[in-house]
This record gives sequence, structure tokens and C-alpha cells, in this order.
Amino acid sequence: MSIPDLLRLDKIPVNYAQNLETSLLEPSTFQEATSVQDGVATFNLERKGFLHSHSKLFLGIQPASTNTLSYLPQNIGIGSVIRRACLRVGNQVINEIDDWSHLHMIKSSQIDNENNVEREQYVSGRCANLRYLYRTVAAGALTFEKTNSEFSGPDTNREYTSLGVDAQVMPYSNMDATNAASLAECPVYSVDISDLFPFLKTHSLPLYMIDQELTIELTWSNTLSRACVDNTNDATIEYKIDRNELKFCADHIFYTDNDVMERYREANPSLEFAFPDYRLSKTTAVQGGGAAELTNGIVRNLGMANRLVSRVLTCISIDTDTQQKSINSKYTSLAPGRANPQTSPGAISYNLRYNDRFEYPIDLVNPAQLFSNFTMSESLLFVNREAYSNEQGGLGGTAAGNAGVQFQGNDVFTSLPGKSFFLGTRLTNGRVGTRGIELHYQGAGYPDASYTIRSFCEYTRMARLSNGGFTIVNV
Repeated sequence: MSIPDLLRLDKIPVNYAQNLETSLLEPSTFQEATSVQDGVATFNLERKGFLHSHSKLFLGIQPASTNTLSYLPQNIGIGSVIRRACLRVGNQVINEIDDWSHLHMIKSSQIDNENNVEREQYVSGRCANLRYLYRTVAAGALTFEKTNSEFSGPDTNREYTSLGVDAQVMPYSNMDATNAASLAECPVYSVDISDLFPFLKTHSLPLYMIDQELTIELTWSNTLSRACVDNTNDATIEYKIDRNELKFCADHIFYTDNDVMERYREANPSLEFAFPDYRLSKTTAVQGGGAAELTNGIVRNLGMANRLVSRVLTCISIDTDTQQKSINSKYTSLAPGRANPQTSPGAISYNLRYNDRFEYPIDLVNPAQLFSNFTMSESLLFVNREAYSNEQGGLGGTAAGNAGVQFQGNDVFTSLPGKSFFLGTRLTNGRVGTRGIELHYQGAGYPDASYTIRSFCEYTRMARLSNGGFTIVNV
């Protein structure tokens, strides 16, 4: 009888009998972050069965004091608490992603709206969903009009308030520090281990075949970048992890058909599998104070020499926008700015160069083409045109000075347009040469600020499991 490849999730026959055992693991080490310093936690995995790819980390946060209204960033949810994720076997790193929350922001934008509003807002706190608003603006007031769908706004599956201007989170997800009952039951969310380590979406770890210690190391973000508040609440309040709720829920799969697990071990004394990892390249660009680096154009080397890189994902953020007065906190990627909804945003130019040639013969300058290239590289982005490129209009209402939609007291018009501008490219020129990859980007119209440009390079690694020991090499 042939033994299936139990490592590949898409190769396992459906008629194989399974037992599922769940373990709730406490962190072996824990240090909370502060307002200026990251924290850390470590979980030690039990070496039994196969680790299920939907094993989950349970997380909840609480406000330290007085805020009556606060909620998670709507595009990444509880992912705002995690800055870095690392999976180790012994003293070797299998998967490590720095600034994981920003990669999670890019991946979360590919979740369809129905999944967001019907599932993710309850499971992970993400609800980046939009709805049409049948309304009109007259004399500074906002009213509903059934025949006009010119505008759009956030949708959490709740009706807007009686004034028609305010979208709200679900009652359970509001963290009210002044309400003892609410504070005692702050919401607890989860993060899939396959979101922390993307290669587990297609591979299963045979924990029972590994003789080395397996650990998950998480680095917590600072306590001021975890939640969003409005203008009536204190933006300097810290949000700390609810230590009683922090657990890793490990699901272990056991195959019970004729000792198939032992026969699989005997038939595969040495296992090899390739998997993707992400390497972060991060740089800053300054606009204002005599500098105009984005306007003039930047050329940055992303490294990755001699690596087999499959794609590059880039986002442009302002990290000083921590917490507050925004629907998505600092977890945004900015498109070139515009003067008002009736004007076009600034010009764009984008390309990648490696192996002494450009990926695109002509620099990409059309935002629609950039959107299409991201879709071909990853998958469809579930954001509208204005949220992606700052073009068109109608998201959140009208320009400043007129009535517009708010989300829990934060203005949608300033929080969402041009804040989901993600760049993605699938590389086609083969293995990267010794000079690495160069990012060429130019964008006009960016406001004066210091920007952080993050590029996540997806490259291939090879894992070899032999006699209970892991060896990791770059392909």
C-alpha cells in the first residue's frame, strides 16, 4: 500500500481517518512592551503528531485607563500587536518575518468583503469592508437619498446612526475602560499560525519526527500602536496584552489508519521540501525641510543577491501616525496626495532592476496597471479605486468643510483614500545576480513627512529533515 505525502496538505486522501488533539500552551517567556520598547513572548511546541495549519494564537488587549472608546485597526485587527514572528527548530530559523504586521496588512487586503464582515471581524478583528451610501449633502447637512449611490463608507454590518453620518464597530469590540463589565470582557481574537508563517498554508510540520525543540518567538509592538481612538479620547493611553487570555492553541493531527504515521517515518528517513520566506528591506525617505526624496525619485538596493526571488511587495508608510485619530492607525500604505477630490493625485513612476535589466521595459506610471500587476503577482485587492490610488472620489463623503461620514468619530475622508497603495511584482528574470534588486520609485504630491518604505522579498528556502534534525538552506 502506497503512503501519501502527509507533508503536503493537498496530497492527503480524504478517506484517511484522523484524530485531532488540542493543547492550550502558555508562553514559556513573556515580557510586555512599553510605549517606546517592544516586548517578546516564546511558545514551546509539543513534539507529537502533525501541526495543523490553522492552529491559533489567542490574543486580547485592554486599555490601561480612562478611554471610553477604542477599537482595533480595521484592516489588520489583532495583528497590530505583533511586530515580528519567528519559528525556530533547535538553533536554526525556519521562518522569520520582521515588521510582520505590515506584511499582514498587505495580505489582509486580499480578503473579500463578505469574509471580512461575516467572519474576520469576529475572529481576528479585521473588517475593512465598504458599502454604498445612498445619501446627499445639502447645506452642510447629511441625509439619506435612495436614488443616489455616489458615496461609500465602512460597513461592519451595523446600520449607520440616525444622523446618517457615523459608522460604528460592533458593541463587543469597543474597549471601554470606564465600564467595569466591558473592561472585564475585552474581546479576544486569534491569529492563524499559517498567517504568522505563510509556508504552513501548504505544508504540515511532522512534529513527531523532529527531535529538536520547536519554538515560536513573537515580538510585540509598542503599546501605543495597537488600537485606534477618536478625538475625544486620549491618544497616549497604553493598551496592554490581557495576560490571562494569551495562549497558543496547537491542534495536533494523528492518522489512525494502519499505523500510517510510523510507516511514513520509515519510508521517509530524509525529507526535503521547499517553502517561501520573506526578507524585509526597509529605508526612509523625507519630504519637506528642503528635502523632496519621493518627488525627485529614489533608487534603493533591496539586496537578495544570489537568491531565487519570486516576488517583491512594497508599501510606503508614515510610522509616526501611531494609534489614533485614524481608522487603521499607522498600518497604511500611501499613494501620492491630491489637493481635493476633484484633482488628480501626483504622478507615479515604478520599476525594479536586477540582473542588469529592468523588470518592465518602460517604468509603470498608470495606477490601474500597478493594481493589475499586484493582482497578477498576489491576488485581487479588495479595495476601491480611491482607497488604492487616491483617484475618483466619494469614499467617506466630501472634502473638508462639508459633512462627511465618520467611523467611530474618525473622519473617513482623511483615513481611507490613498491609504491602501500596495505595489507587487512577480519577478521573471531568474535568479538574482550579485548586485541584488534595485527599487526605482518616484511619487509627486506626498505631504511633508518622513516616510518608511518597506519591501518584502519572497524567496525560496529548502528544509531537510533527517534523523530528527532540521537543516535549512537558501535555494
